[in-house]
Amino acid sequence: MAQVRDILIHVTVEVAERQRTCHRNRKDHSITKGIACLAVYEGDGQRKNYCGRCAEDILIKAKAKLAGIEDQLKEYLG
Repeated sequence: MAQVRDILIHVTVEVAERQRTCHRNRKDHSITKGIACLAVYEGDGQRKNYCGRCAEDILIKAKAKLAGIEDQLKEYLG
């Protein structure tokens, strides 16, 4: 049986090994060394980091989008 595909391979939680910039709010937010953050890897290998407060909003939006996709697929499949 084929493995189930992981569609979230570019998103992970990492602990910062040094100071990182929060890419949603660069001016006011940063990620301190030793603190967990959301890391999103783009196709070219670039990583964007998000602090916990911003990551929460991003994950809420992602959950809503995924739920919408699931509902849409269920509608088509019956």
